[in-house]
Amino acid sequence: MRPPKYVRHAAALLLLGAASIAVAQAAQDGRRDPQVATGFQPAVKLSAEYHEQYLQPIADEIHRLVDSGQVDGSGFTSVVFRPADHALDLVWKGPVPAPVKAAVDAWRPAARAKAAQNPVGPVNPEYDVRYRSAAYSKTEMEQAIGRFVAAVGHDVREWSTVSPAADGSGLHLTYRPEATKRLAPAGSPASAYEKRAEEIAGMPVHPEVGTVPVPTRGTRRSDAAPWTPGATLRVSGNSECSTGVPGWVGGKRVLLTAAHCRTSGTVYNGQRTVGEITAFDHALDVAVITTGQAPEARFYSGAWDSGDSRPLYGPARLDQGHSTCFSGATSGFHCELEVTRTGMSTADGRTDLTEVRSRSGGIAVAQDDSGGPAVANPQGDAMAPVGVIVAGDNGSKVSCTATPSPTTCFSTGYFTPLDPIASRFGWSAL
Repeated sequence: MRPPKYVRHAAALLLLGAASIAVAQAAQDGRRDPQVATGFQPAVKLSAEYHEQYLQPIADEIHRLVDSGQVDGSGFTSVVFRPADHALDLVWKGPVPAPVKAAVDAWRPAARAKAAQNPVGPVNPEYDVRYRSAAYSKTEMEQAIGRFVAAVGHDVREWSTVSPAADGSGLHLTYRPEATKRLAPAGSPASAYEKRAEEIAGMPVHPEVGTVPVPTRGTRRSDAAPWTPGATLRVSGNSECSTGVPGWVGGKRVLLTAAHCRTSGTVYNGQRTVGEITAFDHALDVAVITTGQAPEARFYSGAWDSGDSRPLYGPARLDQGHSTCFSGATSGFHCELEVTRTGMSTADGRTDLTEVRSRSGGIAVAQDDSGGPAVANPQGDAMAPVGVIVAGDNGSKVSCTATPSPTTCFSTGYFTPLDPIASRFGWSAL
């Protein structure tokens, strides 16, 4: 697992939470027999899922070679999924190490042969890894982010988000032109802001207008042990979030949620005690709930008022271009979300965020979905957990439909991936 990095990309992140409304369940007390499937849905077929199942093994192997130190990864920049092209782009500064090329050469014929036998996939697809040259490595861009944040500080008037460009061309940075004063006078042309940001970062900066992501704290309303991720989590008064990915920390069974929801004390689903907050990290925006009753390796996979659930396996890691789904207690289950940025930091202090956008422009996340699971890679009904939902983009508000109470919905959302969580808390999957 990669260790968590310092501050990365910032955009209008909205933390998600709202008031509760009781949900009607088939059983009066809302309990479910853990041995009985509760209304399995047909397996989700993401638009590019069958491409990803052939591209994922080589992405995993590239990451393993770099992360383990078996190859010199100083030139590694990114892995980008291009499912429409049947391809994965490996972006690297300088020569790609021979062991990486050897792994690609070994994967290519096997992937193509397997795909040709798949009756639901394209006919004889030429799956490939394409080598792309980068001006900067991931490490160099992260160092530039460190310089920028150290100089400018966590000042939401001057910048919103910053992240490494997947093509290795520099930094993506969002800001509000009407608010900035130090980097450029308010209302200045983008070129003036860009010039000053580049002087500080020491490399090209690609600025865009954007706002700070807002936390998304509000049900699957009547969950009971064994706890199922994606249910309502009452954190204080009428404030709500969602239960997240299950796992182990320090030999105890836990559920993850968002730290902006709560950082101490007891949390509930309705009147039932879910557990105690025993650890948190503000930069990752993740909190650990130690449960007295075991969570299950499933997650809610239907609307806010549905008891449908699916198994979890994994976990997994996603790269740019990958497909994912969100499951939140208020807005329900949303797929056809595409990873658009990784390694993102925000001006209000969050790090290691991954940005996703709805391919259709519909709902990705809603207020009160914070803490719920992000999942991917469907295998039958099962899906792999990939992170913890933490925010929505305030500049991407869309009409809310089928929610238990009035709330705010967004077509762009953010989650904290599981690898920095594992490094920070010693978390492991059930």
